[in-house]
Amino acid sequence: MTPKRFKSKIDRWLLLLLVAIMVFEVVVMGIAASQLTNPREATVLILASLVIVALIGSMLVSTHYTVFGNTLRIACGPFRWKVPIDAIDSVEATRSPLSSPALSLDRLRIHYGKRRIMVSPSDKAGFLKAIGQDPGDVRG
Repeated sequence: MTPKRFKSKIDRWLLLLLVAIMVFEVVVMGIAASQLTNPREATVLILASLVIVALIGSMLVSTHYTVFGNTLRIACGPFRWKVPIDAIDSVEATRSPLSSPALSLDRLRIHYGKRRIMVSPSDKAGFLKAIGQDPGDVRG
């Protein structure tokens, strides 16, 4: 069986916000590091800045959802989730701004067991079919 991979839809405003945060982080930390007289403190500050930028950047480029066999695998930067497709109770459309592995507010809330996770596949209909849901049944 071939895995089906779905990229996250990305809202333009969110992309601009995250890029602005990364630029702001580098500029502010760079200025702060240049004001320090202790090279060790400056190095720590710069490294912390780079870690934050790398984390945000990895989320931007790697957020995706893969359906392989009976498992939905969700990836967002260094974070990973596995959802057994048989455990999915329901899927509903949502625009909830709560934290989730989704780069758009055009989201699907997946209920499985006592858990929930929100995703934002760019191809919603294809994603829903891949996880065995009828796109016409998703309300929101």
